[in-house]
Amino acid sequence: MSSQQTGRPAADSHDLIQVRGARENNLADISLDIPKRRLTVFTGVSGSGKSSLVFGTIAAESQRLINETYTAFIQSFMPSLARPDVDALHNLSAAILVDQERMGANVRSTVGTATDASTMLRIIFSRLGRPYVGPSMHFSFNLPDGMCPECEGLGRVSAVDVDELVDVERTLNEGAITVPNFGVGTWYWRTLAESGFVDPDVKLKEFTPQQWRDFLHKPATKIRQNDFNVTYEGLVVKVQRLYLSKDRESLQSHIRAFVDRAVTFRTCPACGGSRLNPAALSSRIEGRNIAECSAMQISDLAGFVRAIEDPSVGPLMATLRELLDSLVEVGLGYLSLDRESGTLSGGEAQRVKMVRHLGSALTDVTYVFDEPTVGLHPHDVQRMNDLLLRLRDKGNTVLVVEHEPEVIEVADHVVDLGPGAGSSGGTVCYSGDVAGLRRSGTLTGTHLGHRTPLRDKIRAPTGQLSISGATLHNLKDVSVDLPLGC
Repeated sequence: MSSQQTGRPAADSHDLIQVRGARENNLADISLDIPKRRLTVFTGVSGSGKSSLVFGTIAAESQRLINETYTAFIQSFMPSLARPDVDALHNLSAAILVDQERMGANVRSTVGTATDASTMLRIIFSRLGRPYVGPSMHFSFNLPDGMCPECEGLGRVSAVDVDELVDVERTLNEGAITVPNFGVGTWYWRTLAESGFVDPDVKLKEFTPQQWRDFLHKPATKIRQNDFNVTYEGLVVKVQRLYLSKDRESLQSHIRAFVDRAVTFRTCPACGGSRLNPAALSSRIEGRNIAECSAMQISDLAGFVRAIEDPSVGPLMATLRELLDSLVEVGLGYLSLDRESGTLSGGEAQRVKMVRHLGSALTDVTYVFDEPTVGLHPHDVQRMNDLLLRLRDKGNTVLVVEHEPEVIEVADHVVDLGPGAGSSGGTVCYSGDVAGLRRSGTLTGTHLGHRTPLRDKIRAPTGQLSISGATLHNLKDVSVDLPLGC
């Protein structure tokens, strides 16, 4: 580590994560010590080796060692993790990655369920809501006790466009079914065509009303077909079971494209999109039911919750207030608890995960962040810094890969990798405090206080992209023309 300039050493080696001979990806056999229970920011140009060191070496080895504590039987169901290319790693603690991966597309996962805010809100309504309708499970759209029976807690119902399933001008033998995996001769096709309910040589448009109902909508029925007992389902019934009842992201790409064409969704008429049954919606606190609270902007909900004072839910209310305030602090006050997790951007998802961990009872773990300020307005960067420092102050080690100068400024320790990218990177250019980084002469240190001036001349647009009446999520009928080519 000849190029490393050291800052203040730690007194005890047990208070250091010791990396020896790291060679993952472009890392050039580097060795360094990282203080535990401190906020360490890893800097350097893109491709300098920051992620290889933090994610590919430290976090990966921590995860691998944790997996090895499970029995061989359990490990057989877990992904196999290779040992990073490093000579030695000492004094690791359990690492939790708080990255920018999207939170999945499960429609039953919301900001409220992902942060446990909905759980706390349900308990509060079960105790203070009037009329009383039952325990907290009676306010959950994910449980039969509380979900709307019409949409089963999804808030929307689907309708299948039959014209996307069949060509009524053809017979079954001519390939009238246009659904993927239902081609002539396939098992699914044979179950329909050879069922006896319809004639495979008659065009679909000539089916009688009864034949049309049997062909499309007949529920699962046991029939005898070619000396075998089989289960017959109408085409729409089978498509709903095979494709529509599954997580969209688990489907193959060509089937996803079919589903997007063939299925339309509309707000459930029974619950108005609230996902809950009438009993749950009837219970109110200060004139609002739980669905209305979940639909409120989090910054507004925080004010509503703050005004509720009742000794029976005092500790729980304090925890919920702290959680909602934390979401506001990281610039997510514009979200609502009923916002689906899968619709969050990578930066939003990372901040939601951060707030969730902030309320965890775990201490002395290593939290690893990947550019947590991505997507944040400069006004909100200080709030993000405050949360990073609060995680540290709980006794945790916080490792952050970041370019933002405002985040680097609050670090207890900085590791600067480089000097360049790819084969020109992978070495430790500096390791120490921020003041030392400024004096180090490294690329990061030199540019730490640099600000790019605004341009005097700008490109002329080549056209425009017009958006009219956008209402997705929190957009309020927005119309705007975006210039192209600049």
